[in-house]
Amino acid sequence: MTKELELAKKLAVLGWIYHNQLITEDEYSRAKYKIMASYNVVSFMTA
Repeated sequence: MTKELELAKKLAVLGWIYHNQLITEDEYSRAKYKIMASYNVVSFMTA
């Protein structure tokens, strides 16, 4: 569960940075991909 929490925290911070327009959408997408790849996550599935 620890790795999932770390991933969630990093993505939350990245989302906050993007939401506050401190980075572009392209930078957000690239950073999100790198973070998710480092945790071996390809995509999120929602119900």
